[in-house]
Amino acid sequence: METLKLLYIDDHPETSLSKYLDKYKSPSCEIEYSDIEFKPDEGYESLINNSDVKSANIIFIDSKLFENRNAIAGKFTGEEFKIILKKYFPFIEVIVITQNEIAPGYETISKYDPKSRMTPEEYYDKELPVLLEQCVRNIFEVRKITSELQKNTSWEKVMVEKIVNSVNGQGKFDEFTKKDIDDVIKMFQELQIKVEG
Repeated sequence: METLKLLYIDDHPETSLSKYLDKYKSPSCEIEYSDIEFKPDEGYESLINNSDVKSANIIFIDSKLFENRNAIAGKFTGEEFKIILKKYFPFIEVIVITQNEIAPGYETISKYDPKSRMTPEEYYDKELPVLLEQCVRNIFEVRKITSELQKNTSWEKVMVEKIVNSVNGQGKFDEFTKKDIDDVIKMFQELQIKVEG
């Protein structure tokens, strides 16, 4: 059975969420859990360059992580950081979790509310398994397409290597040009049609 890496990043980790993620069992794969207690004065670059972040498959990140007044790079939300992270690591699934009210149109999950009638485990059992399993399916789909991509000799070897490295958490996509990224999207669309067909 394949293993996926699940990472929780928070400056004040919620113990009940951390415990839930640590015990989570996927029916599709093994889950290896770890967490990072983020230090706001280190800035977001420390996360981009962190080996645990680079090798993660699924990341839970606190929405208010970078809103601390002491954060060097100013204030921005976990939702905004999700986009930055996707620029560097487009194949990592990122889930933003918040204590705040969720604005319409955001795929953000609420943290457990101690005033709730449910226990933390009951709450996360209700909210997270479907979301986590969708992330697992997305990751496996990308891996399947990447495997097909490696077999297809029509594609430029260097580009395929960059994609494979990125999927495996071993490289950044930021050195791609717009044309490179357009080509990658086209490749994935064509391979997805073949895989689904």
